[in-house]
Amino acid sequence: MSEASCTIPVPKTSQELEQAVLRYRSIEPNDPALLAMWEAIRDASLNQAVAEVENDKVPGEESY
Repeated sequence: MSEASCTIPVPKTSQELEQAVLRYRSIEPNDPALLAMWEAIRDASLNQAVAEVENDKVPGEESY
């Protein structure tokens, strides 16, 4: 199986991520860009989750 050589930019904001998900849902299952789009969405989601944790102002141990 050949690997797709598509370069999809990783969404930076939550709005860009939402738009990327909508595009991903509308793409044909046999489109070679499908995997690259999924990876970009995954990376953006993980990046946003890390940013939310880093911006958490309540320290875990001291909040109880």
